[in-house]
Amino acid sequence: MNGRPTFADRGRTWLKTLPGQLVLSHVFVAVVVLAFALGVAQITFRQYLVRTQIANVERQTGTIAKVLEGYFTTVGPYGQTSYQIAVEALASALNAQVYVYDAQSGTRIFQWPQTQKPLAPIPNAAFSQVLEYGRAYHHRVDPNLAVVGVPVLEGRRNVAGGVFLESPLSLTHKTANSLLGLLFFAELMAVVLVGALAYAIARQLSKPLDNLRQVVAQSGEPSSDRAVEGAGPLEVQALAREFNRLEDRIDAQVAQLTREAESRDALMAHVAHDLRTPLTSIRGFLEAVRDGLATGEAHDRAVDVAWEETLRLQRLVDRLLKATRIRSDTVAMEPVSVRDWVETTLERVGPVLQQKHIALDWARNQDGTILGNEDYLVEALVNLLDNAIKWSPEGGRIHIETAVEGGTMVVSVQDQGPGIPEELLPRVFERFVTGDASRQQSSGLGLSIVDEVTKRHQGTVAIHSAPGEGTRVSLRIPKHE
Repeated sequence: MNGRPTFADRGRTWLKTLPGQLVLSHVFVAVVVLAFALGVAQITFRQYLVRTQIANVERQTGTIAKVLEGYFTTVGPYGQTSYQIAVEALASALNAQVYVYDAQSGTRIFQWPQTQKPLAPIPNAAFSQVLEYGRAYHHRVDPNLAVVGVPVLEGRRNVAGGVFLESPLSLTHKTANSLLGLLFFAELMAVVLVGALAYAIARQLSKPLDNLRQVVAQSGEPSSDRAVEGAGPLEVQALAREFNRLEDRIDAQVAQLTREAESRDALMAHVAHDLRTPLTSIRGFLEAVRDGLATGEAHDRAVDVAWEETLRLQRLVDRLLKATRIRSDTVAMEPVSVRDWVETTLERVGPVLQQKHIALDWARNQDGTILGNEDYLVEALVNLLDNAIKWSPEGGRIHIETAVEGGTMVVSVQDQGPGIPEELLPRVFERFVTGDASRQQSSGLGLSIVDEVTKRHQGTVAIHSAPGEGTRVSLRIPKHE
């Protein structure tokens, strides 16, 4: 009525758990095995007790037959109290009825107890086998009665008579039932013990799984340590290791998504800043021209500045588009000569070198061919040379070196600039990273484009720099045979 689960409901729920399933399966197996053992024991043990009793009765019947040999050979077929007393004494120890028959006449000459009726008629086969053929006979005439017959021999072959015993098997069955009852009780206790042991084992087995469940339940919440201890069976330990590896991958992906979100926010901020500055200049000068405030040389200066700022905006947008296209496009690859690649790049940056009076030397140690996209490769090397020209002093020198190291082509650019601060080096390949305020004329996209292009060509890029020692950037791209 109050919505609380009843004891039966809790029991059904528990049976659906791992400990409940293990206990139920163990108890079921134990019940089946012990029931089969009890059935086999009932058949074999009862038969064993019956056969044992019949064998004992047959031995005692043989003893009585030996006693009666003297009766048939010396005393005669009638009247001898001493033999009767001896037979009665032997028969009383067997809890059986004794019948003595004469072989010649086929008549019963003795019975003990004399006043008790026969338990069952003695089969004709018993008379025939004992009195005619002189062989012992034993048979169960019904489940609760055994008949045993032994011939009384006169000499070695002549059959003088026969001794027949009717032995009730009720006591044997009672004994068997009592022992089977004890066995059933022992098996019942064994089932209870199996259930208790199975419950204890199941608790131990389910404990690491329950710990794993709790960790999984808390995986969506901030936690300093969500590792699962590798305890229990090998399968559970393997599951715990896989879960820990999954947690590590999730943490790495969350960290990556966080960095990407921060980079995206930084991208928007930098783009807004870099667009706003030239747009503000363009708007201001255009307003001056429109309002007639800029005339003569001031007018020409306003138009020139607006034009330069427009070109600056175009370069920024072009670099943004290139950075995005390089990351998302499918690049068509073909064999590219490293010599042609560098020469094409030098033609693009030649005028800027002359304008800033910067010398450039190229150490062509070795030439080779790489598999790549020449447009992207030229764009990457142009960005490296642009940075080197921008931060090299006027009249300085830039050094380019191409070489082969193993199966890799290496293209290096060394400048004589101020270098990059050590704390900035790990982030120089991120977008819009420009360092201190003196670098704000840079869009912060050059090295990120170099990194993307190199990765697209299955290569790596390394940078070595220190304040006052210049900067050396090396591109390593697999050589194409």
